[in-house]
Amino acid sequence: MDIIEAIEKRISCRAFEQRPLDAETYQALADEVARINEESGLRFQLYGPREDGTAIDMAPNMFAGNPPCYAALVGPVGPEPEEQLGYYGERLVLFATQLGLGTCWVASTYDQATTRAEIGEGEKLHDVVPIGYAPAKMPLRQRTIRTGIRARDKKLAAMWKGPTPLGDAPEWIQACISAVHKGPSAINEQPVVFVQDADGAPVRATVPEVRRGLEYTDMGIAKLHFEIVARECGMPGTWEWGDDGAFVVD
Repeated sequence: MDIIEAIEKRISCRAFEQRPLDAETYQALADEVARINEESGLRFQLYGPREDGTAIDMAPNMFAGNPPCYAALVGPVGPEPEEQLGYYGERLVLFATQLGLGTCWVASTYDQATTRAEIGEGEKLHDVVPIGYAPAKMPLRQRTIRTGIRARDKKLAAMWKGPTPLGDAPEWIQACISAVHKGPSAINEQPVVFVQDADGAPVRATVPEVRRGLEYTDMGIAKLHFEIVARECGMPGTWEWGDDGAFVVD
């Protein structure tokens, strides 16, 4: 599975088969966590199963089962670390998807008493990402939860503010925003808007309203999806960090 297929295939998985990750897959995840930490300065951590075969207790009203593995996304406090956490956390999620695993971004619906994480001074556990094998058939509870959450999604056109409507924007921009729309949202509202002041001007990413701070995580997730698809469309570039940061085409 390539990275574009991973964007298409990834969903928020809220049910897991009760079997552990095989050693090779777990090691691949651990190696990716190490690469991310070295590149970003964040402190992601990977945890495997406890004695009962599960790794963490998820809220039963939001999950149909507990995963055999999870990533603790630990980093400094503040808007920019939150954004970087979203960017690199989603990189881990897409990597896990490429390995054939199910994942979910979780900010609060887990039992903190069962959570293992090393948190240093000035750091916090921002999110956890449960990881495991999704069941062949999605349980009814997961289908119901997913339908309710995705119903809140922002309309695609509302994610764009440019000199022309999104349908008239360059095809690569349309493809990038479509990929963002398919991505997860930590607050389940997809709050990021992409702005272009004039034809040919840099595209900027902004969050018009910040209420919980998790909006910055969503911005990091959105920037990664946009960047990946821009590269595939022949428009490689990198994002400036921060609200209103620009996508700088190479």
